[in-house]
Amino acid sequence: MARIWLYLLFSNAYCTGSSACPKSSVQIADGVCMPLINLGGVHSKPSNYTLWLQLGGRGLDTAWSYGDDVQKSVGEAVAASGISRSDLFITTKVPCCPDVRSFGGYACSTWSGKAPGEVVTEASDIDLRLLGLSYADLILLHEPCDTMESTIAAYKALESVKANGKARAIGISNFNASTIETLVKAVSVKPAVNQCGFSIAGHNESTRGRDMDTLHHCQNNGITYSAYSPLGGLSGVDVLHDPDVEAIAKVHNRSTAEIALRWVVQQGVVAVTAGDKESHDKSDLDIFSFTLSDVEMDRLTAKGTQVQVVV
Repeated sequence: MARIWLYLLFSNAYCTGSSACPKSSVQIADGVCMPLINLGGVHSKPSNYTLWLQLGGRGLDTAWSYGDDVQKSVGEAVAASGISRSDLFITTKVPCCPDVRSFGGYACSTWSGKAPGEVVTEASDIDLRLLGLSYADLILLHEPCDTMESTIAAYKALESVKANGKARAIGISNFNASTIETLVKAVSVKPAVNQCGFSIAGHNESTRGRDMDTLHHCQNNGITYSAYSPLGGLSGVDVLHDPDVEAIAKVHNRSTAEIALRWVVQQGVVAVTAGDKESHDKSDLDIFSFTLSDVEMDRLTAKGTQVQVVV
């Protein structure tokens, strides 16, 4: 199994389609290359986006639900970086409303009375305004709505956002395999990405697509799978102090965080991490300089949990 992951990583993740993607990135749609390592951060745990860009990171991840201050911080870092816009990759997310499950219903309370499509259209415009950008590289529907009918309506509005040039690619977040299958049959543009919680010991919960079945469904259907909380920080699992992770880290002379991230990207999965320390950012960006063995990959995959967290 691990050999299959390595094949996915080196044959598809780094360079796919008619044009090659830069090293350490994956082609998610025609002409759209996404870094395999991106920096996120929420209101309660903001990241240093400026530092990330200075150290060579090029992917930034945010969302309407993370708050105006977070999106403004991302936009300010981009504006001050001096880096060409075409060399950056900015992901944001918009709510799927109505949805009483995610964030305790907070994400949709602001949009009371609005149709699903209206929420997507208006939230996309707000995101871009806060970011100071004319387009995002990727806009995700942050979660399914309460009903499939509303979810489809919301995603179709996201298709229009893309058609209007406000997103280079569109996708979904927290969707499991069965929800994806139903959605794809009803829309015109296949999701480019599905971002879900995914980590060592945090890949066995299917409700929000945080499981191997959803990962494999995405890979088998040309949808890039992306992992938030790849270090297990939001899953309730102490991955960074797990004895098996520590043992493998010692073998490679790496930190446990590097082992956790490497386990993710070695499966061709895009990772969204967070941080505000230079040493952590440097090690995150250096995970492509080593490889885990088949035995090590299998040993880490054997761990699992049932904890549910949505970000």
